[in-house]
Amino acid sequence: MKQGSRRISYIGSIVWLMGFGLLAAACISIAMSLPIPSVDASGVMAWVQQHQTLLQLADEILACGASILLAIVVVLYGKFRERHPVGASVLLALGVIATIGAFYAMMALGRLVYPVNGLPIASETSVLSASQLFAGLHWMALALAACVIAVAIITKSRLIILTSACVALLKVVGTYYAGEVSVPLTVVSEVSLFGWSIMMVVWISRKEVET
Repeated sequence: MKQGSRRISYIGSIVWLMGFGLLAAACISIAMSLPIPSVDASGVMAWVQQHQTLLQLADEILACGASILLAIVVVLYGKFRERHPVGASVLLALGVIATIGAFYAMMALGRLVYPVNGLPIASETSVLSASQLFAGLHWMALALAACVIAVAIITKSRLIILTSACVALLKVVGTYYAGEVSVPLTVVSEVSLFGWSIMMVVWISRKEVET
C-alpha cells in the first residue's frame, strides 16, 4: 500500500514539475523573442516571421503546460479539500482562471503563427492577436501569483509563505512584457516560479514521510 502511494506521489511530483516547467519554458520563449520591432501591423508581422519557429514551439508548449496545470489543480483540490476546504476551493478557482488565461494566450498565439484551415494570417488582425496573447499571459501570471500564495497559506509554513510572497511579487512584476528591461525580469520570474514548484515538491514529500 505504501509503495503504491509512493509511486503515485512520485508520478504526481513529475507531473507537477512538468506543468510548471512547460509554462515557464513557453513564457521565456515568448519573452526572448521580444521586443516587437514596432506596435503597428507591419511590426507585429515582422516579429512573427522573424521568430515563427520559436513562437510555434512556445504555442505547443503552452498548450501542454496549460493542460497539465489544470490536472495539477484538480489533484491538489482533491488532496486538500477535507483539511482545508476554503483554501482548496480558492486554489481550484484560481487554477481554473490561470488555465483559462493560458489557453486564451495559446489560441491568440496560434492564430499568429499557424494558418487556420488554410486561412492566411491577416496583417489587419495581427495587432489584435498579439494584444490578446499578452493579455492572456498577463491574466495567467496574475492568477498563478495568487495560486502561489494560496498554496503557501495552506502549508502554514512561515518560510514557505515568505518565499511564496517573493515569488508571487516577481511573477506580477515579470508579467509586464513591454520594453527590453522587462525581458530579464520575465525570465527571472519564471525561473523563480519553477524553483518554487521544486520547493513545494520537497515539502510535500517530507510531509508524506512524516505521516
